[in-house]
Amino acid sequence: MTEVLNDYIDQAVDLTPGTGNEYRAVLCRSGLADITGDVGVDMIDRADIEAWVKHRSTTPTKRTKRPPAPKTVANEHGLISTILEHAVRRGHRLDNPAKGVRLPKPRRHELDILTDAEFVALWSAMSDRYKPLVWLLGATGLRWGEATALQWRHIGRDTITVSQAWKHGGGSRRELGEPKTAKGYRRVETTPAVIASLGERGPDNAFVFTNAAGAPVNYQTFYADHWKPACEAANLLPRPKVHGLRHFAASHMLAQGADLFEVSRALGHSSVSITADVYGHLVPSKTRPTSVHAARLDALKPAQIAT
Repeated sequence: MTEVLNDYIDQAVDLTPGTGNEYRAVLCRSGLADITGDVGVDMIDRADIEAWVKHRSTTPTKRTKRPPAPKTVANEHGLISTILEHAVRRGHRLDNPAKGVRLPKPRRHELDILTDAEFVALWSAMSDRYKPLVWLLGATGLRWGEATALQWRHIGRDTITVSQAWKHGGGSRRELGEPKTAKGYRRVETTPAVIASLGERGPDNAFVFTNAAGAPVNYQTFYADHWKPACEAANLLPRPKVHGLRHFAASHMLAQGADLFEVSRALGHSSVSITADVYGHLVPSKTRPTSVHAARLDALKPAQIAT
C-alpha cells in the first residue's frame, strides 16, 4: 500500500509535498497494516477492509483513550480507497475492495458554541499580542491555518482575501500552500473596526500575526502558553477548542440573519451542504450580510484595543 501511495503522490500534479507527507501519515495512523499484515496490494480483499473498519471504529487510540470519530475513520477509508483505485488503474489488481464498504454513522451532537459574554471574556484574558488574532477568528470564522498565514497584502479596508494557508510539511515542519478547498480562495467581508484592531499595517509580504521573535505563530505554542491560560482565566469549562471560534462566528452570523450560502462562502466550505449539515438548524427566515456579525461584535468589544 505504501508503494502504491508513493506512486500516486509522485504522479499527482496538484499535490503539495506537505499534502503528500500528510497522506503517508494518515495511512500509517490508520493501522490497516495491523489487520492485513505485510502483504501485497493485490492480496487485500473486502473482508480485510471490513475487518479494518470494525477494528478502527472500536479500538481506543493511545492519545485519546477513545475510538476515533466516525469522520476520522471515513477520512482514512477515503485515502485507502483512493490508493486501491490507483492500484486498479496501474494494473496491480482488478477491483477496489474498499468501494461500498459500510462505515460508522457520524455522531450527531450539539455544538458547544460560546456566548457573546464568554467570547469577550476569553478575548479580555488573552495576552495582548494575540488579542487581534482571537478577535479576527471570532469575527470572521477563518480557519487557524488561513488566519495565521495572512500577510498585509491580503488585508483591505473591510475585506480579507484568503489565498494561502499553512500546511503540514515533513515531520513538524510547516509550509505555505493552497487553502483547504477550491472554495477556500475567497474574499471575506468584515468591518473597518476589525481591520483596525489588527494594528499598524506592515509591509505587504509581512505576516499579520507573529510570535514575540517575529516568526509565524506556532499552534502548539499558542495553545499551551496563551489559549489554555486565557480559557482558565475566563473560567471556560469545558475548555473550548480554538476551532470553536469558527463555530462561534458561523452560528452568530446565521443567528443575525446571514444567508446560508453567504456563510458557506465566508467559511470556505467546499459545498453549502456541509454548512447546512453543521449549522442548518440555526438558519433564520430572513437574511442579512455576513459582516453584520462582525459589526455586532464591534459594539461589544471592551474599550482597549491591543495593537
